Amino acid sequence: MISSLAYAIILMGCSDDMTICQEMARDKRVFVTLQECERTEAKVLQSDVALQIDYPVVATKCAAGAKTFAQKGATNIGG
Repeated sequence: MISSLAYAIILMGCSDDMTICQEMARDKRVFVTLQECERTEAKVLQSDVALQIDYPVVATKCAAGAKTFAQKGATNIGG
């Protein structure tokens, strides 16, 4: 069976203690594996989009979902 599982990077603005986070942007790219997604996270944190977020902490997470989940995201945030 072929899975429709894909991963997308979500960029979040968080409180100092990271107990409250709000989704700020989703990367439009779709990653086939979690490892591929995680390798791209550092680049996304250095992007113009991430640097403009006005929160004490900016974080990323790789989220699994259908390919359409990632396709609803922003343009490639990490370049």
